[in-house]
Amino acid sequence: MGRRRPTARAAALAGLLALGAGCLSLGPRPEPLRIGTRADAPPLAFRDGRRWRGVEIDLGRAFSERLGMRPVFVALPPGELLPALLDGRVDLLMAGLAVTEERRVQMDFASPYLVVGQGVLVRRADLPRVTTAIKIRSATARAGVIQDSAGDRLVARYFPRASRYSFPDLDSAADALRQRRVDMVVGDAPALWWMAREAPSDLAVAPALFAREEIAWGFRRGSVRLRESANDAFADWRRDGTLERILRRWLPVSP
Repeated sequence: MGRRRPTARAAALAGLLALGAGCLSLGPRPEPLRIGTRADAPPLAFRDGRRWRGVEIDLGRAFSERLGMRPVFVALPPGELLPALLDGRVDLLMAGLAVTEERRVQMDFASPYLVVGQGVLVRRADLPRVTTAIKIRSATARAGVIQDSAGDRLVARYFPRASRYSFPDLDSAADALRQRRVDMVVGDAPALWWMAREAPSDLAVAPALFAREEIAWGFRRGSVRLRESANDAFADWRRDGTLERILRRWLPVSP
């Protein structure tokens, strides 16, 4: 005997039940946490195609999950970070911000989670000759710098025997280093760590760190509960090793 075909009424009822089950499974979307960051600052925060990656991105996702919120990363140029925070376009800044007295007047900071500064990139074969800050500062060397950067000012002031060679960006300076047109490149340590990680057989970062700075998240004045939640998160992440794991994922050199 053949199987009975379902009636139109039974089929419609089944469709409604399936639709209802689907709606129940979706549920409301979590509230967004709007995070102001940069799309061009590896390894702290950057876009890899359409995908966000970096230290701040991993921390931002972990923090949003902790709050039961949905992370929304908003890419901003450096000059727009503070205005976007102050006018409410973003809820906080995770953009490799150095804690400075000038910025403390304009915003509040969570507890710093990383110490960075100016580093020195060299050819790996030359690493034994730059093991201390004194050796680096006293070397008669050709130093590649990004024009008008913190590294440029550092070399001009504290490296008396170095000759400065300016480049428009870090990639150009690193190419000059590989081609032996300069002996070292002085720049932001996280960017140099990332470059050494990408070419470990050719390049290395000297162990000395100059002009040390503390990195922290920035908050609008009055965002006390959100800032305290961030401090609680960092305290827990330090205890359970989450912070260390994320930093080691992106930074090949110990900060």
